[in-house]
Amino acid sequence: MTDDSAYRRAAELSERGRAYAIATVVARRAPSSSIVGQKAIVESDGGFHGWLGGSCIEPVVRKEAREALRDGRPRLIVLAPDARSARPDAIVYPMTCHSGGTVEIYLEPQLPASLLLLYGDSPVSHALASMGEQAGYRVRLLDEPDSRERLEADISDEARRYAVVATLGDWDMEAVEDALRAGSHYVGLIASPRRSDEMRRLLLARKWDEDELRPLVGPAGLDIGAREPAEIAISILAELVQRRAEHARKRNDRIAAAGEGSPSADTNIPETSGSRPPTVALDPICGMEVPIDGARHTLGHKNATYYFCCSGCQEKFERDLALAVDS
Repeated sequence: MTDDSAYRRAAELSERGRAYAIATVVARRAPSSSIVGQKAIVESDGGFHGWLGGSCIEPVVRKEAREALRDGRPRLIVLAPDARSARPDAIVYPMTCHSGGTVEIYLEPQLPASLLLLYGDSPVSHALASMGEQAGYRVRLLDEPDSRERLEADISDEARRYAVVATLGDWDMEAVEDALRAGSHYVGLIASPRRSDEMRRLLLARKWDEDELRPLVGPAGLDIGAREPAEIAISILAELVQRRAEHARKRNDRIAAAGEGSPSADTNIPETSGSRPPTVALDPICGMEVPIDGARHTLGHKNATYYFCCSGCQEKFERDLALAVDS
């Protein structure tokens, strides 16, 4: 993939609100076949567009791209025959490509901008639309009850959604239910405290439970004494920023907690809960997750089956086994 085609693919994914990572070769040492400056685009579903070098590189980049999209942090990957020669701030994998050499790849996660759904053609909606775009949201104004259906193809499931209902009492029940069904993490209702309480009671009567109504906030906005439409919009945007920061903090806490565990050292199949059979195994050479079903590179040894991401890792494993036997 040339730089131009990589940039076009990235622009297309950004417009669709899809997450992806940009992988760039930033350094190489012979005899690697990689080229400095070469780029690839890795989509959240594993789609890989481009070429970075030998066959051993792509599985590693896929794995680390998935991690980068999960935690939102860029990273430097180094594939080297000797980990001691790598930079201390890099994530190091053994070089198993036949060509050998060393390759350094920089991964940049590109997460979709949060989507702000504005229900109702009102002064507050228009003020929020302008401010929301400046704050980095992808804004969609839904000015009539069936307008979201026309925009559904443009709404990515990967974008975190926030919604504000400013329908002036016209179709607010329909708008709130639509925003909740859309998976919005925040549904701000512009209404009086009395109307907000009434709305919650009506939703409960319609069989919505308390957990499902957790995103609903009414009246919307922080209490800053706002009166004019622009002031109300500022108070709501401030609340959105606050909510987004809370979500980011909780996500980082979950990632940190999940990172405390480690796979079993006795097998290259990760531990699973319950009796459900595992669907992936860990490559014992590079640590990559390898789908068990349809795996191309496997090796049976001492009543165990080992799975590998590529032929290079399998060959290195076999060489190590041979050395262990000889010694």
